Amino acid sequence: MTEMRHIGRETRRILGEDILTGKAMYTGDFHPANMHYGKILHSPHPFARVRGIDYSRAMALPGVKCVVTHDDIDPDLSINNGYTPPRHPNVLDEYVRFVGDAVALVVAETEDIAEEACKLIDVDYEVLTPVFNIDDALKPDAPQLYKVFPGNIAPHKQNLNFETGDIEKGFAEADYVVDIETGMDNGQNPMPLEAPVIIAEWKNDTLDLIASCAAPAYCQQNVASSMNLRYEQVRIMAPAVGGSFGSKLYSGNVQVLVLAGLMAMKAHVPVMLRYTREEHLSFHQNRMSTKARIKLGLKKDATVTAVEMRQYSDAGYCASTQEFMMAVGTNSLIHLTKTENKKYDGDVVVTNHMCSGSFRGYGYLESTTLLARAIFNGCEKLGIDPVEYLRKNALTRGEHFYNANATPHCDQVNAVFDWSRVVEESAKAFGWQDKWKGWGVPTWTSPDGRYARGVGVFSAGHADTGGKPSNASVTLTGLGGVYVNTVMVDFGAGTREVMQKIAAEALNMPLENVRLSPADTQAAPPDFGSTGSRSTYCGGICVKRACDDILRQIGERAEAKLGIPAAEVRFGDGFVWQEGNPDKKWPLFPFIMGKVDGITGVGHHNGVENSTIYQIQFVEIEVDRELGTIKVIDHFSGADAGRIINPLAAKNQMESFFAGIDIACMEETVYDPHDYRVLNANNIDYKMRLFNEVPHHSDLVLESCKSVDSPYPFGANGIGEPTIAPGGPAITMALYNACGIMLESYPYTPGKVLAALKEKEERA
Repeated sequence: MTEMRHIGRETRRILGEDILTGKAMYTGDFHPANMHYGKILHSPHPFARVRGIDYSRAMALPGVKCVVTHDDIDPDLSINNGYTPPRHPNVLDEYVRFVGDAVALVVAETEDIAEEACKLIDVDYEVLTPVFNIDDALKPDAPQLYKVFPGNIAPHKQNLNFETGDIEKGFAEADYVVDIETGMDNGQNPMPLEAPVIIAEWKNDTLDLIASCAAPAYCQQNVASSMNLRYEQVRIMAPAVGGSFGSKLYSGNVQVLVLAGLMAMKAHVPVMLRYTREEHLSFHQNRMSTKARIKLGLKKDATVTAVEMRQYSDAGYCASTQEFMMAVGTNSLIHLTKTENKKYDGDVVVTNHMCSGSFRGYGYLESTTLLARAIFNGCEKLGIDPVEYLRKNALTRGEHFYNANATPHCDQVNAVFDWSRVVEESAKAFGWQDKWKGWGVPTWTSPDGRYARGVGVFSAGHADTGGKPSNASVTLTGLGGVYVNTVMVDFGAGTREVMQKIAAEALNMPLENVRLSPADTQAAPPDFGSTGSRSTYCGGICVKRACDDILRQIGERAEAKLGIPAAEVRFGDGFVWQEGNPDKKWPLFPFIMGKVDGITGVGHHNGVENSTIYQIQFVEIEVDRELGTIKVIDHFSGADAGRIINPLAAKNQMESFFAGIDIACMEETVYDPHDYRVLNANNIDYKMRLFNEVPHHSDLVLESCKSVDSPYPFGANGIGEPTIAPGGPAITMALYNACGIMLESYPYTPGKVLAALKEKEERA
C-alpha cells in the first residue's frame, strides 16, 4: 500500500472559515458601480396568449430604467440547454405557458421600485385551456403547447430507445414475470440555501455574468447559444455558491442567466436579478415527475432474465434536459438488473407548469424508485432475500455493460470496483441477517400493537460519471508556487480541496503552495462542471494529467541542464534529484528555471472513459399505527470511494442521505389543481428535516483502490451522487415489512399511511 503525503489526510475547507464568519463573497455580496435591480413580471395564467402590454405607467415611475417585452427583442431568442429539441421556449413570448412565466422585465434603481413597476404594467391576456399532467397532455384532443411538438411529445436527441439481447427469450426463461404500471409525482424542489442570483453587465460587446452557478463553462455555452452571441462574448464567474442540488446547472438556471443578460443589454447598466425564496420555489425548476410500465423477468435464485421499461417524463413548459436525465436514469437498469436482455423506451411530455430539471440524484432517482417497485414485487413472490438480490445483480470488477448514454461507445467496463463486495460488507455491518424476518414481517411490534418496526434496503448506481469532457491546466513557478486552473465549482462538497490535494500529491509539494484559480470561464479551460459525482473523477484526472505533464517537462529540462536521464529525475518541495540519490538535490531556481519562469501542464478528459459509482442503504423505521407517523430509528450507508482523498468531505457526502429519505417521508410541492400554482412556496410550508430530527446514521466506505492500479486519480472516485436514490425505496420496503402496506405516492404522510392501514383492515 502506497503511503500518501496528502491524500487520505483530513484537511479544513479552503473557504470554511470565511463561510462560517460571513467573509465569503457570494454573488449577492457584489455591488458594481451604478448597479440597478431587475424584476420579472410573472404570468398569473398557466396558458394564455398575450394580446397586448401597456407599460407606460411603469416607465413613468421615478427610478425605472427600462421595461423589456417580447416586442423589444429578437423573436428567435430561445432557451437552449444543449439537449433542447427544436428551439423553444422563446425567452419572452407571445404565449405564456405556466403560472410564473416571464411576461416583462423591469430594471430600476432599487428592487422595491422594480417590484412596484411590475404592478403598474397592464397586460391583456387571451386565456387558453392548459394541461397539467402526462395523461392529459397525451390525450388526442389535448391543447398543444408548441407547434414543433405534435402530441405534446418532444422529439428525441438522445439514445432514449434501445434494445439489447433477446427480450422475449429472457421473459420465457423467467420463473416469474412482474408487469406493473407505476409513477412518481409531486416534483420536489432542490432547496439550496441560496436562491438564484445573477449580476449581469454588457460592456465592450461582452456579457459579463457573476452568477451562483454550478457549471460556469457549460452555462456559458448555453447562454451564448440562447442569445445568438459568440461563445467568447459571454463570461461567467462563480464566486462562493450556496448549494445547488441540481438547481444551478441547466433548465431554470440558464433561463435566469439569459433574462439577466437581456436586462443588462437593454438598460446599459449592471443589473442584479435575484429570486426571492417564493419565486425560487414557484418559478425556477423542480424534480421531474415520471410514469412507467415495467416488466421484469426473475428466477428463484435472484437471476434477472429480462427487463423492459417504458417511461414518460413530465417536462413542464420546457423540454430541455429531461431526455438526458431519463437516459442517465437507464443506468439503474445496469446496476439493479444484471442481464443483457434489456429494452427501454422513453418520451418527454410538455405540460403547463414550471419546468423540471436537474435534481439531487439526477435522473436515476426516478428510475431507481420505479424499478424498485417491480423488484420488490418479484422478490416477495419468489421469497428472495432483497440483499441476496442486490448482491447477485451488482456489477463486479471487469464486467462489461451497455451504457446507452455513452453513444457511440456504449460497450463499457466496470474497471475497478466489485460492487457485490459493498453489498456483502454493508449487510454484515448493519446486521441484516439478524434483523431481516421476511417479506411483510415486522422486526418488532409493541405489546399493545400500536408500534411496529420494519427494515428495508436498496441500492443505486451511476454509470456515466465521465460522460462529458473536462480540462484543467497547472502551472509550476520557479519559486515553487503551484496554480491550478479549473472552472470546477465548490458548492458544498469540497471539490476544490480535492483538486488542491491531487495537485499537491502529484507534484510532491506542500499543500499551502497550491492555489486554485477562480471559477471563471475567462481564467480557466472549459469543463462540463461539478455535477453527477464527476468532479473527483473527471476534474481529478485532468489535474493529475496536468501535473504529470509538468513532471515530464521537469525531467526534460533536468536532463538538458544537469545530465540526469529524464526517466530518473525525481521532484518534490521545489527540488530535483536523481532516483537513488536523494541527498544531492538542485532547487528549481536557479538550476532548472528562472524566478519568473513557469512550466504549465495540461490535462484533458475525453468524456469517453467512464466510472461507475454505487451506494447501498439500510433503514429501520418505527410506525405509529394510531397517528400514521414514520420515524427512522436507524440508517446505514455503504459505498466504495476507491481511495478517500479527504475523510471529512467523504463523511459529509455520506451523511447527506437524509435528503433522499425526506423525499419519501416529508418533502412535497403542493399545487393548486386549477392552475398548478405552487401553494407552499416558503420554508415554513415546504417541510424539510431539521438538524435535531436527523436519525442515527453510520456508514462504511471501502477503499478498494489503495493497493491496485487504477484509472482513477490516485484511485479516488466520487461517492456523492447515489446518496439520494436508495433511501426512498428502502423506506417503502421497511414500511411494508412493518405494517403490510405498500405505498407508491411520495411523501408517505400520516394521512396516506392511515388510509392504507384502514384499507388493509377492511380487506382482511
